Amino acid sequence: MNNKQGGRVMLDKREPSLWVLGLGLLLFIFQIASVKAGDLAISGIDIATLAGDKLQIQLEMTGPAITPKVFHTDNPARIALDFPGVKNALDKKMYPVNQGTASSIYVAEAGNRVRIVVNLIESAPFETKVAGNKVLLTLSRAKPLMPVASGPVSEKSTTSVIPVLLPQQAISGFDFKRGDNGEGRLLVSLANPNTVVNTKEEGGKVILSFLNTRLPEKLAKRLDVSEFGTPVKFIEAVASRLETTVTIVPQNSLYDYSLFQSDGLLTVEFRPLTSAEKEVLDSNRPSGLKRLTLNFQDIEIRSVIAILAEFTGQNIVAGDDVTGNITLKLDDVPWDEALDFIMMTKDLGKYESGNVTLISPLDKIKEYKKKQQETAAVVEQLDPLLTEYIKINYAKAEDFRNLMYGRDASAIGSCAKVSASDFSSSSGQSGTALAQSQYQMPGQGQNQNQNQGSSSSGDNSEADKDRLILLSDRGSAVVDSRTNTLIVRETAKRLEEIKKLIHQLDIPVRQVMIESRIVIASNTFARELGVRFGVAGNNVNFGTSSGAVGSVNGDGGTVGSINGTAIVNDALVDLGTSRNPYGALGMTLARGADYVLNLEISALQDQNRGELVSNPRVMTSDRCLAFIQQGAKIPYLSSSGNAGTNTVFIDAVLQLGVLPQITPNGNVIMGLYITRNTLGDVVTGNGDRQIDKREIKTSVQVKDGETVVLGGVFEGTQNNNTNKVPFFGDLPGIGFLFKRTFKQDDKRELLIFVTPKIITDNVATY
Repeated sequence: MNNKQGGRVMLDKREPSLWVLGLGLLLFIFQIASVKAGDLAISGIDIATLAGDKLQIQLEMTGPAITPKVFHTDNPARIALDFPGVKNALDKKMYPVNQGTASSIYVAEAGNRVRIVVNLIESAPFETKVAGNKVLLTLSRAKPLMPVASGPVSEKSTTSVIPVLLPQQAISGFDFKRGDNGEGRLLVSLANPNTVVNTKEEGGKVILSFLNTRLPEKLAKRLDVSEFGTPVKFIEAVASRLETTVTIVPQNSLYDYSLFQSDGLLTVEFRPLTSAEKEVLDSNRPSGLKRLTLNFQDIEIRSVIAILAEFTGQNIVAGDDVTGNITLKLDDVPWDEALDFIMMTKDLGKYESGNVTLISPLDKIKEYKKKQQETAAVVEQLDPLLTEYIKINYAKAEDFRNLMYGRDASAIGSCAKVSASDFSSSSGQSGTALAQSQYQMPGQGQNQNQNQGSSSSGDNSEADKDRLILLSDRGSAVVDSRTNTLIVRETAKRLEEIKKLIHQLDIPVRQVMIESRIVIASNTFARELGVRFGVAGNNVNFGTSSGAVGSVNGDGGTVGSINGTAIVNDALVDLGTSRNPYGALGMTLARGADYVLNLEISALQDQNRGELVSNPRVMTSDRCLAFIQQGAKIPYLSSSGNAGTNTVFIDAVLQLGVLPQITPNGNVIMGLYITRNTLGDVVTGNGDRQIDKREIKTSVQVKDGETVVLGGVFEGTQNNNTNKVPFFGDLPGIGFLFKRTFKQDDKRELLIFVTPKIITDNVATY
């Protein structure tokens, strides 16, 4: 009895130990059960410090270890080891290290794969190898190269501190191409896709360093690529014992470059920038998208997407159809460009919904978007209709209504239609019609014809597919012309789009003042010199003409009458000026009782300088034809067969016609028609006069407020005439007494100037 009790007591004392043993046995059985027979698992992580300032991370496995897929990133500095088909038997996800160049180890399991991520303080050389049931990752601390000492140097002392981890590699070729937008692309063909490339910018140059890479002698040269018209000036490749260096020298600092590697092809792309783009790029780079450097060697695309999601903190989901591996190198590129390049390489697309991005094949993305559009169409049919009253300020509400139905809305914010009859109240040809037909906006007539055809075909025509229709099938719009209000009945979403569009288009149209100057400068010169002499006296008649030539006083100074008796004048030589002279010299060479020998030297000289300025000006709205004219209509008699004669009026006016277009950068493009027609000389016996026409038709672009010379016409006339008496006019010394000379030199120049000035005041056009 006591023994039984004692035995019972002994059993009670041993109960805690048995429970602990049983619990441990259950945990062991559970762990074994979690790792199925034949499955491999990572069961432990050990850290060891080796000689030479090296750190070794030992990953212990439950069976013979397999070789992991290894890749690393420089920014941030990490090394990742992927173990496909391996389970995680570790009890923690994060292991702090804080030794050497390693700071921590992170363990993650996804599907049938385990990833070990080693976070580094800085990028460092590393080596991986398999030893039994362990995977050994050895990290070396990067050290600067020491200068070569004087004296003999052993072979061991010249070895680089960077271990040679890869077999001998080589560059097999270079190629340079120009992109569609002026990009410069350097294509480097690598014999080994696992070639390690380091990139840095130094002294305005981009330097590529290929570690443990051989450069063929024929490729070691300098390439001048400046003629390609890209940001790259020349490329120089140089080989040394330990590495190959490729130096890329740009034309200037206005560029941005990116580097990516796919299999055995390394591409370095230089994109040209404007000064403004460079400024924005430099200012946004610190706070803009994160930039990263990746080196992937035959890694799953899903793994790359997971790394990008982890690096950026974005919600990026890879679809089930995303499969395959990729080998590439990205050096200091924005993460979104890296993602775009990966998707482009594997025919993938992205679908964004909220803050989640789905990566899937392109056909799947198209299917998602199509379903979304179908769903949105169904939802829109169920949305309630709302009524909105929209006040139009600077345009006509009817024009906006036409726009909503996809009809012609070219009149929004523009001037009313102008016809030649608006400027001409009488019959006859008007210069306005010519101006308007000459300066119709490009494509205006074509658009009008198309719009008219669309309107006539109805709302259900085939052309509706290419027209912008803002209203849905359930929506409607009417106009209250009295208050210029647009009344729209639509869904809330459509109403927001309509109001946004009206807010963008219902704005004051800019106006421009066009001032022109028509300058006609003339410089005329005429000089005439002649001699006239003869004999006058009682009953003396030499010559064929007679007339009173003056009076003679007691001294006989000039020709005239003697003793009150009229003396006739007959000029033996009459080569005086053809017009009334401005000055004349008369004298009596000899005088007798009945005769007087007269000599008159006459001279005429005209010199006129004049400037006639016409200054028409007109103000109009952007893209609106304006016209101004001033002058007279000249009547002419015209015969028309049996109908008899009738009166026809022809314009002799000063006129300015202009169609301006204000560009976004503040310039003004003008179609101009300027004329200045005046009455000319009489050309018919009944007194009809000709019309002297001066006109110009042109199109020109001018900066705001600047003056440009549209054109000019220069006319010059020179005449030298001599009239003389044969033989006597050629006598030396006295020949001038028997000749008359006439010299004419006329110059006339027409210049036309125009100055556009954009009106900055808010002047309403409606």
